[in-house]
Amino acid sequence: MIPEIAGDFLQQLRSFYYVATCGSVSDASNEINRTQSTVSYHIQLLEKSLNVVLFSRIKNKMILTDEGKHLLTWTLRIFDTISCMHDELCDASQYGFMRIAGTRPIFGSEEFGRSFSLFHERYPNIHVSLNSGHPSLLYSSITNGQNDFGLVGISGDSEELDFIPLFRSPFLLAVSRSQTERFSSSITMEELKTLPYISFSINLREKISNFSLVPRQVQEIMSHNSILSCSSYYIIMNYVAMGLGCTIIDMLSLKSLNVIDKIRVIDLSSLLPGLQYGIVLRKKSSVSKFKQDFINIIMDNMKNMNFAKDIHEFI
Repeated sequence: MIPEIAGDFLQQLRSFYYVATCGSVSDASNEINRTQSTVSYHIQLLEKSLNVVLFSRIKNKMILTDEGKHLLTWTLRIFDTISCMHDELCDASQYGFMRIAGTRPIFGSEEFGRSFSLFHERYPNIHVSLNSGHPSLLYSSITNGQNDFGLVGISGDSEELDFIPLFRSPFLLAVSRSQTERFSSSITMEELKTLPYISFSINLREKISNFSLVPRQVQEIMSHNSILSCSSYYIIMNYVAMGLGCTIIDMLSLKSLNVIDKIRVIDLSSLLPGLQYGIVLRKKSSVSKFKQDFINIIMDNMKNMNFAKDIHEFI
């Protein structure tokens, strides 16, 4: 039997979700076009019916308690299931929407473009939204339901996300062509730790998460002698080309920048494992047929990508 639930429970959960992801009642009310009093009332009803405190009210921010985080996980599962049901019953081949988080290098690759082309042939009326950004923001956008799944390069693990590995992109040391004579074709780990680095990071002094773009070993190497950190590889490579420092970058990211005429690279495959790229999904989430089909197409086209030819051309 399905138990009776008092009140409009799904609307309460919807208000809860937007307060949890927006961080305030006012922002949530603007997002879902409801009055602040209505959203606040929904939260009060939820807390009363579940007999828990869902938020800590700190200044003007609504911070999830442990019970609130647990409810958010269940809320996402519920709305994933409802969305999946809607897609299945309403003939998603006629219309639909899919949101994918990812990094620019993977969205710009020929393999992803080919995958989308095949998907579009099968589902011409499905609109796909590609949302790129800093990896830490991409992960949160998947865990909080703003994106259906992600395509990223990662290091580490996460309790909230499942990971389907696709391929490894080898790491390279990028240096200015004007400083080529300083470097041999091979380099030791001890030498790597002495070089001045321009690092991919918002702030190397920030706590390193368990789920990040740059593997911990690479971050530790660059943190020994980092002179500058930046969240844009495009800017980093311009500084490298100017001879201000070097950087460690994976092959897929380097291919997306079109700067090989300005730099020289050294293969670090013998010292560092390549960056693992793959598909990231919320754990225990329901996935509709057309979304699963796109994931399968991506796996067929991008699994086991090989960069041996690229390494030879770049070096």
